[in-house]
Amino acid sequence: MNKIKFLILTIHIFGLSQLAVAQDDLLQLLEDERPKSLLYTMATFKTNRIAIGHSIETRKKGILQLHLGTRYWNIPLEGRRTSFLVDRVSVRFGAEYAFTDLFTGELGINSFDGVINSSLKYRVLRQQDNGKVPLGITLVQSTSLFTRNFSGVQLPGSFSERLLFTQQAIFARKFNRNLSLQIAPTYIHSNSQQLNFEEKDFFVLGLGGRYRIGNHTELVSEYHFVAGREEGVQGFNPYSFGLNWEIGDTTMQFFLTNAKSFDEATTILYTPNNFNFNDGGLHLGVNVIYVLHLKKRQLPK
Repeated sequence: MNKIKFLILTIHIFGLSQLAVAQDDLLQLLEDERPKSLLYTMATFKTNRIAIGHSIETRKKGILQLHLGTRYWNIPLEGRRTSFLVDRVSVRFGAEYAFTDLFTGELGINSFDGVINSSLKYRVLRQQDNGKVPLGITLVQSTSLFTRNFSGVQLPGSFSERLLFTQQAIFARKFNRNLSLQIAPTYIHSNSQQLNFEEKDFFVLGLGGRYRIGNHTELVSEYHFVAGREEGVQGFNPYSFGLNWEIGDTTMQFFLTNAKSFDEATTILYTPNNFNFNDGGLHLGVNVIYVLHLKKRQLPK
């Protein structure tokens, strides 16, 4: 009788072990079938723009992002340091829509120079948390149209000569929860030398980063270096440093910069002042970015 009990117990133990193995195999199968998106690194940057330039980020499908950008600066007098009195204000109104999770389109207009700007943005590669893909890549194609004269710039007669085209390849990596860095090789082409340019083609290297200092706040900074350009008469390289504050669907950006404009081409090529406290080159920037969810994402059944 004891032998029969022992045999029954052995059969039960063997059956349970096989069931456990089968469950492990099933869990492994389900793990393999899990959507790859769950492995993607999220929020390398909190917004589509670091401050004055594009970040690697795109919005989720169906999101409409509204952008109100402002710059404030004073007109310097001889012997007077920057006082942050508002002598001049520059404003941008823009809207960006996410056609898919990876592809967005944007349209905006600037008050300072009357530039109408449009851009297309596509995420080619996304960083993964498991280390298999160590960085992300996003491509940006931007077009800027000058609509009026400004700051001594006289517009060419033909429509095509008023256009500038910007191409960017943005490479970024989120190193940990707090630190993200990106590098953006950039090419800008102007259809006319009449826009106060000695050349028509420009090669630029953009650098940007963020450092998280709180649950909803982070320090951000950007710099764009124009190759082969002597800073001064031909313009200065744009720089910004500031704070991003996330409040629900709204992001507030507060920063100091020497850039007056907002689109990629004029921000990089038409920055007339150096970043300092002596000659009116230091501008206060305040951006408000608001997100509208036009399509509700369906939860998996």
